[in-house]
Amino acid sequence: MNENSYLGKLFEGIIVFLILLVMIQTFFEEYAVFTDYPVRIRKYALIAGFCFDLIFSIEFLVRLFISAKRGGAAAYMGREGGFIDLFASLPLVLFYSGPLIWITFFSGQAGIFAMLGGLSFLKIVKVLRIVRTLRFIRTLKIFGKIKTKRIMTPKYVSRVVSLSITIIVLSLIGFTFVNRGTVIQSKSRVAEKLIQNYVMSSTEPNFKDILNGVDSVLFIEKENDTVYSTLTRLSFQNNYFNDDYYRTRIQGYDVYFSNKDMKKTNAFINLLAYSMIIGIIIIISTIFRRFFNKHISGVLGVMLKGYRTTEYLTPVRINGKRRDFETYQLADQYNRKWLPVKRKILEIKQRNL
Repeated sequence: MNENSYLGKLFEGIIVFLILLVMIQTFFEEYAVFTDYPVRIRKYALIAGFCFDLIFSIEFLVRLFISAKRGGAAAYMGREGGFIDLFASLPLVLFYSGPLIWITFFSGQAGIFAMLGGLSFLKIVKVLRIVRTLRFIRTLKIFGKIKTKRIMTPKYVSRVVSLSITIIVLSLIGFTFVNRGTVIQSKSRVAEKLIQNYVMSSTEPNFKDILNGVDSVLFIEKENDTVYSTLTRLSFQNNYFNDDYYRTRIQGYDVYFSNKDMKKTNAFINLLAYSMIIGIIIIISTIFRRFFNKHISGVLGVMLKGYRTTEYLTPVRINGKRRDFETYQLADQYNRKWLPVKRKILEIKQRNL
């Protein structure tokens, strides 16, 4: 598809609009976890996220197919930012929103999460959390869609933003490998050790004695009979999502633990990181972009127009505070040497005419 055609421009405009929507959806999904929104609303956010992931996956495959058909697949994946399209699409469908959609709507409320056990559960959640951070990369795509009369500015601004966002995303991924340490530890892990020690030391355990005030334990069952609970089944279904809890078997007891505290902590970290990304984009897109346009692209643009256009004799305005910039040193040579010669040539031509 030719990007300069009507359909091409319409397609690119739709993609920009979808990028803006997915930025809002990504922020809301994290905010819904942090503020403990009802399961019903979080399911809507999950469906919207899956739809966006699917759309961007199709977009990537279409662009890759068209590029490969023209013999430019390598150029698309490299210079044209295809690797960004890849990381922000297929991994999310395959390893995050796709599996969550399946678990949520096709394999029961708990799905396989409740049957995995604590250790396996935390490993899978860690993988999901790593993949989810790839959504933040989509903010980079918008720079490739914004057209401007300057060529250098969007390219170098995009590189600065790309580097900043990459550092943040890598930091988030690194955080997932240390958040089970002593710095951040789920209350459910502490409660799990407490119950294990108590059951091993007691012949007829009374869980109300040791779990008074402990909100990380939801249910305790033995042979399908509930021996301890902190909430009703209806409240559980309305307020606990797929990975909000997990089940562990301890000495014949099936114990359901809440994982909301860790999810809220990670959601807060993601919200903070996403706010930093948005802040970086706004700051660099306004302050740095304006600075780059004024002192680099703008200066070179005036000189370039002077070389190309016969009647253009406008000198470059030299910024006194930044005379040491190479662009202004070149502009000074342009003003003092090239423009006088150009005026002289034009005068000679006019006399001859």
